[in-house]
This record gives sequence, C-alpha cells and structure tokens, in this order.
Amino acid sequence: MLAPSETQLLDIIQKIAIVSNVEVTAKKVDKILLDGLNNLHIICDFDATMTRYYKNKDRKERNPGSHLILSSSSRLTDEFKEETKLLLEKYYPIEINPKLTKEQKIPYMVEWWNKAHELLIKQQINIDDFATMVDETPVEMRSGLKELIDKCKEKKVPFLIFSAGIGNVIEQVLIRKNLYHRENMHIVSNQMKFNLETGICDDFTEPTIHIFNKSEIAVKHSPYHTTIENRRNVILLGDSIGDLHMADGIEHDVCLTIGFLNHDVDNLLKSYLENFDVVVIDDGPMDVVNIILQEIDISEKKI
Repeated sequence: MLAPSETQLLDIIQKIAIVSNVEVTAKKVDKILLDGLNNLHIICDFDATMTRYYKNKDRKERNPGSHLILSSSSRLTDEFKEETKLLLEKYYPIEINPKLTKEQKIPYMVEWWNKAHELLIKQQINIDDFATMVDETPVEMRSGLKELIDKCKEKKVPFLIFSAGIGNVIEQVLIRKNLYHRENMHIVSNQMKFNLETGICDDFTEPTIHIFNKSEIAVKHSPYHTTIENRRNVILLGDSIGDLHMADGIEHDVCLTIGFLNHDVDNLLKSYLENFDVVVIDDGPMDVVNIILQEIDISEKKI
C-alpha cells in the first residue's frame, strides 16, 4: 500500500504524464523523496529534451538541434547546407526505423556523425565567429527548464548534460539564455577543437558520441564523477530509448527515468512505456521532475 503523500504525488504525476508501472515508479519516487536533494543528481539529454522538439507544432516546424543550430549559420556555404540536408534525409530514417536493431543502426550513426563533422571542419570555422554563428539560429527551450536548472543550482544538485550533439554549441546556447551554471553543471558531448595558432576548428574530440553509444562513454573517469559518487539517486531525462544508457557505469541505487515522446505517439508509446518509468507526450513541459524537486524541497524545509 502506498503512503498517502506518495499516493498524492503519483496522482499529480499521472495527470500530466503516463506512468508505465505505478508500483515500481512509486517506490523509486519514494526513495528519492526520503533521501533528499543531497543524494540526488540529474542526467539530461539536450536536443529535444532540454529543447522543444517543435518550434511550431501546427506547421510541424522542427526546433533546431545543436548540429543544425551551427550548420544554419549564414557563415557556412550553401553547398555545405545541401550536403548536411542529404545526410539527414539518408540517416534519420535509419535512426528511427523500428524494424532495425540498435546494433544494425550503430554503423550508420557513426558514418552520419563522422561525415557531418568532416563537413564542418572543411568550413574553416573560426573561434572568434563561433558565438555569433550560434546566435543566428534561435532555439526554444522546453517549458519548465529554467525552473529545473535554477532549482538545481540553488540546491547544488549536480546536473549532467549528456548529448550526441555539439558541446560547444550547447554551452553557448545555455550561456546566452542564462542557463549555464559551472558550479553544478557538466557537459559530456562532441567538442569542436580549435587550433591554438589559427583559431580554426580542425578536429573533434574522440570518441564520437552518437545516439546509440552513450553507454560506452566514461563519465566515471571524468572530474564530474567526484561530485556524484556519493549521490545514490538519479533522475534521467531523455527523448530517445538510447538515452536510457546515459547512467550506465554510474553506481546508483535508484534511477527514475522520464522519457519525452515528442512525436509519432501512436506508434512509439508502447515502446517508451516498456522502457521509461514516466512518459511525457506531445512536447510536454518539465513539470514531472519539477514537482518531485519541489516536494523534496518542501519536505526538507519542514525538518
């Protein structure tokens, strides 16, 4: 039997999201509440998680991801833009094809990311132009994100952004929107490397992070790990089944997973409910995690 407070919180969550297994999810939420903010950290994807999936849903106009934010710049050639568009048309259908296994998709994702990075390197992007290029393409953040980020900063809850996008772009976007806090944030993503003498991007960091290999990237040996090694509970936020592996290799007692199913709900909901504890549909807000953090904060203030 669920405790009354736990029941009330789950009831609230179920009004704004879909809970796959109420009993399992309730136990995870209850432990997170009991252990408090000092034992919690957040792991979050960027594209279509921290950002909205649609800029204009009625027109099916996509909100740009971190690769597109950069590649949309007027600084880059029309030839480059056409080549990246062709890559998207070729590889994105493979990424979302439900008939292919993850293992079958991986070689194509590696090809896609590497080709995209090679095209960017050929554009001779200067670090002095970088901020202006990013600013050219506005991106809309998910509703409730600022509340989440501000609460994590205030309560010193570590916030890991784990993305297959471009880390330099992500950082710039967050800085411009006053959402980047070095005190408690860390970004694991593909990073552009700028030549110290010329200031030109001439490489990307290795290994390449794509949507299906997040489990292989070693957070454990990064400086960030020391901030979370004694925090046994994690809330994981992502828009893809592959995002579920962002917490692999990090020791924890509880991992509450919240999936953002932004599109094609009828076809994908069953799969998301089989994998995530909580599913937020139709480009919904960050309310679920914000409600949980608010409840912890209220409980701790009473003590």
